[in-house]
Amino acid sequence: MKKWLLLTLLALLLFSASALGEEAGGERILAAKNERLALYVYPDCCRIDIEDALTGKIWSSTMNDETAEGLKIIPAQQKRITSLLAVNCTNLKTGLGVVNNMALMAEKDLTASYELMENGVRFTYYLGTYQVGVQAEITLDGDSLLVRVPYGGIREDGDFSLVSVDMLPFLFSATDKAEGFFLYPDGCGAVMEFQDYAHYKESTRLYPVYGDFTKQTHLLDMFDQEAPQAMMPVFAMNRGGRGMLAIIEEGAETSRVSLNCSNNIIGINYLFANFQYRRSFADRRVTDRDIRVFDKNDIVTDYQLRVLFLEEEDPDYSVMACAWRDYLLDTGALARGEHRPQVAIDLFMNAPEEGLLFDPPRTVTPLRQAADILTALDGLGVKNIRASVKGWTAGGYGETPDHFPLSGQIGGDGDLKHLLDTAHSLGASVSLTANFMEAKSDQGGYSHRNDVVYTGNHMILTDLDETVFMLSPDVAAEKFRQFLTKAKTFSLDGVRFEGMGEFVAYNYGSRRYTTAAQSLASYRDMLEETRTAFGAAEAVGGNTGLLGKADFFTNVPYEDFGYQATTASVPFYQIALHGLVDYAGKPGNLSSDLEREVLRWVEMGYAPYFELTHDNTEELMYTDYQSLFSAEYTAWQERVAWAAKQFTEGPLAELCGQCILRHERLSDTLVKVTYENGTAVYVNYALEAARAEGIEIPAQGWTAVKAGQ
Repeated sequence: MKKWLLLTLLALLLFSASALGEEAGGERILAAKNERLALYVYPDCCRIDIEDALTGKIWSSTMNDETAEGLKIIPAQQKRITSLLAVNCTNLKTGLGVVNNMALMAEKDLTASYELMENGVRFTYYLGTYQVGVQAEITLDGDSLLVRVPYGGIREDGDFSLVSVDMLPFLFSATDKAEGFFLYPDGCGAVMEFQDYAHYKESTRLYPVYGDFTKQTHLLDMFDQEAPQAMMPVFAMNRGGRGMLAIIEEGAETSRVSLNCSNNIIGINYLFANFQYRRSFADRRVTDRDIRVFDKNDIVTDYQLRVLFLEEEDPDYSVMACAWRDYLLDTGALARGEHRPQVAIDLFMNAPEEGLLFDPPRTVTPLRQAADILTALDGLGVKNIRASVKGWTAGGYGETPDHFPLSGQIGGDGDLKHLLDTAHSLGASVSLTANFMEAKSDQGGYSHRNDVVYTGNHMILTDLDETVFMLSPDVAAEKFRQFLTKAKTFSLDGVRFEGMGEFVAYNYGSRRYTTAAQSLASYRDMLEETRTAFGAAEAVGGNTGLLGKADFFTNVPYEDFGYQATTASVPFYQIALHGLVDYAGKPGNLSSDLEREVLRWVEMGYAPYFELTHDNTEELMYTDYQSLFSAEYTAWQERVAWAAKQFTEGPLAELCGQCILRHERLSDTLVKVTYENGTAVYVNYALEAARAEGIEIPAQGWTAVKAGQ
């Protein structure tokens, strides 16, 4: 009897995924159609279908993976995967920090309606239990689907307030049996193969687009987890041989990409964009547990997501990257231009040593000797140097915000002019590396209360020891323009900005309230003013929100963050941007294996990059700048010349302005990269020579083969 009751209970709880279409109910209605796509809606307003006449594929907001037949899903989750979106809200009045995640089909007091509009449909939802409403406009635009959530369609009539919206959470979804993968913006790009069991039961991963401002490494304590860097507002899927690419067009700076892996509760992997309206912060009044407080004021922005339906059969990450590149070119975000091979050299000047009463700067490269470094490298055949002076400000590197006058220990204005004259005579360029985003506590020229960043819990954003403060974005812009006035008196070739390529700031301070969107616009203005003044602007970090304004990026990662769910990291970023934007990784002399580092540069199209000093780096032993274990130029100049010549002479020099068409892993140690001019570059990481496609590739080396050879 007990066994019979148990079986009956299980039968009532479990539903087959084959019934998902029936759950939506009703006959679908054609909302829009063009030469390629047709958009259908269902009477319950909680599901859409998109039919692709070119590929014959039907995509649905309800998970319609063919491999899901027979998959058991409990009713609550079935309602979730048949919902067009999910609403996350919280009760600000109780202040308990609890977020209610409500799928449309699971809301018993849901009011839903739709109205046809030009090329699409507008959905209006009102969740009566929470008295929260939201609108979504879905239209066809050529070979893509546009999904828009207008701010004007948000309603908050009761105690609950909107935190975020999970948009089309199951459009990008698949079971563990499906063939294919997700692509998401972890580092330079990462893929999770559906049949790779390693992802099973892994926690949900949220990737804040353009980084988490509050999770910078130097602001964290030893128990905090560093946030992964998501430089791109892009994610994609290949399922069953057909693919889609999603691009967050509006509101990217406050969006997150959510990766969700299969588990015992729901055996489905799904990937979607999460649109934020309120951020959460730790309640500073509670120290024994984590209680979250949410912004009282919501983020005022429209969100827009574009979904491209890829034409190619069985598209890989190279096809997806090329599709995004085509989008950037078609929309004018980027343009083709002239590119020349170059070698990036950081010239590190000095850093402060921690003392009892004073922090005297330890100088390792005076400006006059920096000119000697460039001359010596030129004499060894290193051409097209793109140099940047680092640690030039009074007090040394890290005494931010950077400002004039120059540090007296490295020289005066005349010495900087001598360096610039020397560089220009050698055909090199020189920029100043500067950080206007943060300020040291012992620096003057700013208010420690009024000019700094406040988070949503009324706390000043700083490190544990309160030695570093983040400047309000508008104050950072003011500091930059003060710097620019003096900088224009020198024949500089640019400014390299620290910070803005790694995160987008915001400020909840009542006197200087600044949104992330306003900050990103300010960053772009600063870059444009720099280009106008000097001809070029650079950024540390690779955030694509700066595309079209930054000419050169450094510290662009070539790996993912390393989560268990990821099957492999892929150079999605590099494939999409090579030939349009110049970029570098980390300095080669900071790597434990320069030869391998150079191979990575070759594989991913990086510019060679080194950070050098004139004197021995032992002088920096008792400073906070501990990354330069070995940088004295006399010890590195031969290796710099060896590495540089591989990129500035021969076949690689001809590829700096060429787009990458395809990146292939021929084996665990062998890679092939094909460029638009037909040149193929084979990179061999193995300790022995390799042969592929009739081509011999030396051990730990590379071979370039031009088209027709």
